[in-house]
Amino acid sequence: MGCEMKDDSKSAVKRQKRISPLAKANRDAFRAAKARADNTTQKIEETKELRNRFREIHERALDSQVEQGPLVPVDAQLEVEEDDWVYQTVDEETLRDLSHRVVLQTSAGKRKVLFETKNLDEAMDCATRIVEFSDGCVLVETIDP
Repeated sequence: MGCEMKDDSKSAVKRQKRISPLAKANRDAFRAAKARADNTTQKIEETKELRNRFREIHERALDSQVEQGPLVPVDAQLEVEEDDWVYQTVDEETLRDLSHRVVLQTSAGKRKVLFETKNLDEAMDCATRIVEFSDGCVLVETIDP
């Protein structure tokens, strides 16, 4: 009996060696499929998280809209009449009162001046609101006299 078991085990080993390239290919294919499935699951979870974050931001925006009350109309700085562009002007006294500018610096490194304010508190208030919706960095800079 002992010899027969050895013969069976030897043939089993030979069989395993004979099919091992196929078994290895199947194992590799299953591992790749599992990695793709894990990646897809991770993307789905990230999408759900982003959707929840967007919902929270949207709800906050709606809440702040209710809290801020009615909007006050602001005169346009540029009007288009037929084919002509008409620019509005700001008097020099108002320009002299401006002390800080709010600048958006994107992740690509580009800078864009968004607007200028009369004091640091206004600039900081606006910058903190903008940074919630921006993918870049919002800077507050002083305006050189």
